[in-house]
Amino acid sequence: MFSKYLYQEKKLRLPGIGEFTLDPSLTVPDINDKFFGDFLQNIRFNPIQITSPDEHFINFIRTETGKIKPLAESDLDSFLSDGKILLNIGKPFHIEGIGSLQKTREGQLEFHPGEPQQHKVESSFPEAEALVEKSRTFYLDTKVPGTTARKVLLALGAIAGIVIVIWGGYILYNRTSKPSPPEQPTVVTVPVNTDSTSISAMPDSFHRSNEDSTQHSGTYKFVIERTANKGRALRRYNQLVANLTPIKMETEDSTYFKLYFVLPATPSDTARIRDSLKLWYARKVVYVE
Repeated sequence: MFSKYLYQEKKLRLPGIGEFTLDPSLTVPDINDKFFGDFLQNIRFNPIQITSPDEHFINFIRTETGKIKPLAESDLDSFLSDGKILLNIGKPFHIEGIGSLQKTREGQLEFHPGEPQQHKVESSFPEAEALVEKSRTFYLDTKVPGTTARKVLLALGAIAGIVIVIWGGYILYNRTSKPSPPEQPTVVTVPVNTDSTSISAMPDSFHRSNEDSTQHSGTYKFVIERTANKGRALRRYNQLVANLTPIKMETEDSTYFKLYFVLPATPSDTARIRDSLKLWYARKVVYVE
């Protein structure tokens, strides 16, 4: 891919590496031509500072690989990063169809045009080189055997993932769309003790109401607290229960709580009992229901 671009445009600029050029007047021979090796000797390298790839080269990679721009840029960056690793460990960085780069002891890049010599050199960094070679193949060699199969597997995996997401969403929708039965108000009651200890925990108005209950026409709820704070409601309820008061607690949807007494009274007695409860429990307001 790199050599193809260089042959066509006669210039290839690689960030962090430098610039490769060909004489614009040269005609590119067929790769099987016996003079092709001589043609490669015309490639020149200039280790100038390049910070970003040419937009035209990125578009060329996109056309050759069929990838979107961010992936094309990522592939190029990965390939060049792998090449720098080889150079930093003292190994040649080979660019197929162009030549090889080698870092000198002085830290300069030295270019050798053409194909590398076909002889095996024992590596001092076999693991690093193996990783680089694997990455180079993955990112740049689009004609490696098995690439098509890999693409098919990736496509199938993506399709399977989409199916799983859709199926999971369908199941979740069915669960959440089913109407749930309305939640019934929860009423928590405490038995009213009739012993002297229980009665003594109530204000005088409650004593008089019990004594005259046969004369009263009904019962009323005297609400001493309304709150949306569940913790406060339970804490207050437990305090009153500990004092042996006949307190009751009611909640709707576990979001609103009422603490109240159910007391026998006549309509004319409700104001007196309410005022007595306000003083006894230090409440600004006591509601009668």
